[in-house]
Amino acid sequence: MKTDVQDINPTRKTIAVTVTSEEITKQEAKLIKDFQRQAKIPGFRPGKAPENMVRSRFAKDIQQELKQRVISQAHQEGVAGADFEVFTIVELEEGEITSGQDAVITFTVDVIPEFNLPAYEGLKVSAEPTDASDEEVTKMLDQILSQRAEFNVAEKAAEKGDYVQCGYVGKIGDELVADLVPDATMYGSQKTTWEEAGSEDAPGVRAIIDGLVGMKAGDAKEVTMEFPEDFKPEALAGKTAVYSLEAKEVREKVMPEMDEAFFKSLQVKDEAELRERIAENISNQKKQQNANAERQQITEELLKAVDFPIPESGVERETESVLRDFMRRNMQQGVSAEEFEKHKESLHEGASKAAHDRLKSRLILTKIAEKEKIKVENEDFSRMIMMEAQQTGQNPEKVVKELRKDQSRINDMRREIILGKTMDWLLEKAERSEAEPVEVVS
Repeated sequence: MKTDVQDINPTRKTIAVTVTSEEITKQEAKLIKDFQRQAKIPGFRPGKAPENMVRSRFAKDIQQELKQRVISQAHQEGVAGADFEVFTIVELEEGEITSGQDAVITFTVDVIPEFNLPAYEGLKVSAEPTDASDEEVTKMLDQILSQRAEFNVAEKAAEKGDYVQCGYVGKIGDELVADLVPDATMYGSQKTTWEEAGSEDAPGVRAIIDGLVGMKAGDAKEVTMEFPEDFKPEALAGKTAVYSLEAKEVREKVMPEMDEAFFKSLQVKDEAELRERIAENISNQKKQQNANAERQQITEELLKAVDFPIPESGVERETESVLRDFMRRNMQQGVSAEEFEKHKESLHEGASKAAHDRLKSRLILTKIAEKEKIKVENEDFSRMIMMEAQQTGQNPEKVVKELRKDQSRINDMRREIILGKTMDWLLEKAERSEAEPVEVVS
């Protein structure tokens, strides 16, 4: 076999493998003997059928199998045996493969370029304090109480925190807001809906939420909403809408008593223990946020420290994955397909950048793993299998059986384990400092 490699760009090559007519004839002769041994032809014992009869009866199958064997042999010689690391096969041109003549099999491949690793031990990371403040504990306790609050019908003006049954219709000039954003009904009109008066976290039209404070059942008024310039949906960005608002019923928020029954329902003995548990949960959340932030900081440091071209096919595949995740999350939040279409170019550009960085960081981590001889151990697989079983509610043995049928899934799992262990190793070697806590201005 003769192999010819040509560069297309820094990360793409063609590998043309010439298979001689003698090699193809040899493969075909071996293949026909295999068919003779296995063929069941009336009047002949297994393995005794004449070659010309086997050729005639199984011509199509023989040609298909010959083609597969020649391509596999060419792959072994040209791709698997290359002195560079192939990322993926982008295209295969097989030409005509027949006995008695040479065949040229051309593989277009993306390759992982050579690059020098940056200094990666002792990367600097910072983390915020993880202690829970008294204010944070009190706020969380208020949320717990709110979740257990009762809402009783009240003949009074709504106060902040009360729930109000209401209806509203929005207009921009003479045009109905509902006609501008038909897929986002909360911004247009509602015949009947419940809103928490004055809530700082409630979705929807801010002017309506705030306007409900002070309204009694049967009251009606108009409120004005000035949508910000960067508002989504974009059809409302920078516009001013007037909403005709009517209150139909007010339900007063009555917080539960922090008595023995309340504490028992939360499996604590008193308020002190409850606050202690809340503080612990807040601290754990902050620790997890710090862990995520540290990983992001390590990634950003590595991305800045070295530059090299990234395989095109990998970026394209990652870009599609990033876009799918982004669209799924936003559609769940009510963003319409029309909105995606309007911004498809900028969305694709952003997704492509994210995909480029994601793939680049994986290539760097993989090379660090090779240098530091970070390996996947059996216990690593066991932990991941147990995690998947817990997340999917399956028996671990069933997960193992499914994995045995899917080698590509095993390979993906191995890669994820290697990347995770390498990041953990980098974090162990990192230099840590404490960041100043972010001051929240209320």
